[in-house]
Amino acid sequence: MISGSQLTVEYEGTADRHELYMKFGIAAEAAQLFETELGTLLLGLRALENDWHISPDGAAAREVLDSIDRSTLGRLLNDLRRHLRLDGGLEDLFSSGLKARNQLMHGFFERHNFKIQTQEGRAEMVADLDDLHGELFRAWRSAGKLATIIAEMVRQRGRGGEDSV
Repeated sequence: MISGSQLTVEYEGTADRHELYMKFGIAAEAAQLFETELGTLLLGLRALENDWHISPDGAAAREVLDSIDRSTLGRLLNDLRRHLRLDGGLEDLFSSGLKARNQLMHGFFERHNFKIQTQEGRAEMVADLDDLHGELFRAWRSAGKLATIIAEMVRQRGRGGEDSV
């Protein structure tokens, strides 16, 4: 680049911005994986509820999956609460995941406004992304553990086994 050009000014601190955008992407991935695990969990619960492990119904399962795919994260959590009682800290963890996802996807850059223009502001944004990612990661991993348990229950029942999970 030519020294003193407009491009030099515009891209000053690019490495910091790359880190910021990378962290945003990593947090967004955790949000998407959290949502995917909740969908998997709901599909498994509906499979148990409808005995699809005994009498498969691909059309009904596709309808449920399409409904899950059209749902917002908040709606998935509400649907989950109708099928499963979330005890202990799980309710708080999933609610915190929803809040973190909403903060990330609905106004992260707007909320931080002009902070991206300074080194200190970008550092604050990265710290916020680290916190949001932590919340989303914990929610995702917990939803994944539950989905695995429900999938194993479906497999066990499909083989005529007891719910030994």
